[in-house]
Amino acid sequence: MYVAKWKCLSVSLCLVSTALFGGELAWGQAVSAPLPAAAPAAATPTVQERLDALEKKVEAPSLWRTMGFKVSGFLDVAYTHNFNNPSTNLNQLHIFDTNASSFMPHLAQVMLERPADASGSAAERAGFRARLNFGSDARVTRARTNYQPGVASDEMDFQELYAEYILPVGNGLKVQFGKMNTLIGYEVINSFENPNFSRTFMFGLGQAFTTTGLRLSYTFNPMITATVGVVNGWDNVDDNNKGKTFEWLVALTPHERFGASFYGSVGPEQSNTVGGVVAGGVGANASATRTVVGSILTFKATSQDTIILEPYYANEANANLVAGKGGKNARWNGLGAYLIHDIDDQWSARVRGEIFEDAGGARTCTGSVAGTVGGFTGVPGGWNTCAAQPSGNGGLVGGGGIAQTLWDTTFTLQYKPLPSLITRAEFRYDKSNKSVFLNGNDRSNNQETLSFQVIYLF
Repeated sequence: MYVAKWKCLSVSLCLVSTALFGGELAWGQAVSAPLPAAAPAAATPTVQERLDALEKKVEAPSLWRTMGFKVSGFLDVAYTHNFNNPSTNLNQLHIFDTNASSFMPHLAQVMLERPADASGSAAERAGFRARLNFGSDARVTRARTNYQPGVASDEMDFQELYAEYILPVGNGLKVQFGKMNTLIGYEVINSFENPNFSRTFMFGLGQAFTTTGLRLSYTFNPMITATVGVVNGWDNVDDNNKGKTFEWLVALTPHERFGASFYGSVGPEQSNTVGGVVAGGVGANASATRTVVGSILTFKATSQDTIILEPYYANEANANLVAGKGGKNARWNGLGAYLIHDIDDQWSARVRGEIFEDAGGARTCTGSVAGTVGGFTGVPGGWNTCAAQPSGNGGLVGGGGIAQTLWDTTFTLQYKPLPSLITRAEFRYDKSNKSVFLNGNDRSNNQETLSFQVIYLF
């Protein structure tokens, strides 16, 4: 024999049970057994007492927390001044910081994710990420997504959108499917994840931003991780040809103060339709192969100093845009070097140096606008802009197809008054062996910019 008590499922049910049964009811007793003495009737709670009880009630864990969902993001706003005062009010050959002497709402990003857990249950091994961008930077990433540089002006873009699952194979084989950040290069789209505010020529003009397809990652031990993928190609959500690109990354950490990553991709990137790329009357070749290799070497020299080197090489068939060399191979390569000195938890000084060679004229000064402004060519929004070149200056008249070598030296001072607030001041000096920059209305071989950036993380 046992006694079970009514549990109040709601305030109203509690009142009914109290009124009818005096707060308790015995079950399972023999019919002939004498009933216990009735307990004194409880006083009817007032409306205020019932409200207080409801407010103090402990809520069950929400579905959000149970499912392991996480939300984060950031806001990125900056001002950039160009000391050349270009007549177009655009910074030449800059990628995201395109507007000269102007405030720019670069990015408002919201990321919803559920990271896969290799040590969890079958359900916990599944995850996803959705990273949505709003702002002027989304014009660049969205345009690249549609493989039409500078054409799209929409300021919204899904930077990443993929599902993932960790198979119980060895240490766990991670499988990702969807649109993801590229494996190529040290820098990324989100500026606060880079040492500097502005991006290198190498990243902005010579590397992919995102890839869409299937990716596999496996950590052999704490020192070796390998990733391979089969994707549509560089920045293509909708593939522009029937071929697929193979990508890879091998990350080595032989010592706590040294790391080396080796990345690359190989595959056809040109459009199926003739006219997607035109150089000297030669149309696109959907079977032309683009090959890229590079590495990222990281040295932790001291507890406060980090040195990063990135050598990079790329070659593509049928991509040369220099006059008289249409249809031949195009080569672009570079070397980036970074020094990060963390003064303390709030202050940090960063220096970047870069050299980028566009030997085939395929990656720089390839935009065009309706009409001509001060001998300027470029694209709406300022992506990949440069001053037009006169005949015989190594490029096509009106810009585009300019074989050149670019240098950039950048100094950045970062201050974090709060863990969620990042402020930066950056001075950048650009130089080319061709006069591709604008000084007022005149061509120049150099350009200086000063930028101030504020980032709020949430």
